[in-house]
Amino acid sequence: MKHTMRARTGRMLGAGVAVATTVLLAGCSTSGPTSSAGGGGDGDYTVAMVTPESTGEFYGAMYCGAQDAAEEQGVTLKIQGTPGTSVEEEMQVLQSVLATDPDGMLLTVWDNTAFNSTMSSFTGAGKPLVMPDSFLSNDAYLQSIRTDSYQSSYDAALQAVEDFGVAAGKVLIVTDAPGNAIQTARAEGFRDAIQEQTGLGVLEFQYVGGDSAKASQAVSSALAANPDLSLVFSTNIGAGTGTANGVRTAGRGDVVHIGYDTSSSQVQELRGGDYDALVAQSPYTMGFDSMTLVSQILKGETEADSITEQTTFSPWKLVTGDNVDSDEAAPYLYTTDCG
Repeated sequence: MKHTMRARTGRMLGAGVAVATTVLLAGCSTSGPTSSAGGGGDGDYTVAMVTPESTGEFYGAMYCGAQDAAEEQGVTLKIQGTPGTSVEEEMQVLQSVLATDPDGMLLTVWDNTAFNSTMSSFTGAGKPLVMPDSFLSNDAYLQSIRTDSYQSSYDAALQAVEDFGVAAGKVLIVTDAPGNAIQTARAEGFRDAIQEQTGLGVLEFQYVGGDSAKASQAVSSALAANPDLSLVFSTNIGAGTGTANGVRTAGRGDVVHIGYDTSSSQVQELRGGDYDALVAQSPYTMGFDSMTLVSQILKGETEADSITEQTTFSPWKLVTGDNVDSDEAAPYLYTTDCG
């Protein structure tokens, strides 16, 4: 199977996006404070937004996009989230939000099967569910707006091998548990590119969740057992932090480390050499476009039956030390500053 670089389309976040409401969600593990944006407009519709990792910069940027769209559409947005990614804590929050009977919902989950039955009454009532950076395994949602996790990782692997001159050795992929379909797609995309397009060997996946300590230990063990290890790909921020520590502790500055996402700490680590490149997503675009779609459905400006593409992909970019400070890379660096 041959893959090629695919053009990405979608609304891009400018370097200075103006968002009228800048109050962001405080992390909570149960029903608690929310962030609201927008105002009573056509029908005074309310959209709920539920995500994990509510204090993280990725979701902060997504909130900025959703809030901006809410202001533009004149629809009320209420954001609620959890500090972590566990099913249990997000399920508790989601159930409390559903009890408020919102008109529409934006939902992001890490486990793609655990929330199917919980959302069945909501979607069964014909209410619009749009999923930024996520999807449900039963396809009971209107649209998923996310990065093409498989293809972005596939393309990034080939670009990294070429850009950093990785000509020999083994490749290690450090990722989340198989229940996370998006993380698995990232891992498989990178692996398939290496196996199909290069002569490098690929070690077994190391499943560490987002635990940096587990990732550090896994990478240290792999380096000790494989002196020819030349490239490591980490599929989430926690795995990336641990990978960087494992490589640094082993004194293996020759190992190329490619990570996923561009939080401020990751960008700083990229500048410091702990990463060689980062696969950057467009969370603002996901939030803005998801909120816009839900609002237009609620206001009757778009018919749900007219949505023929259940998945749409937002832009991504491989950010390196050479381009990290460029105007081209600026929209891909995550921030919770909506101003």
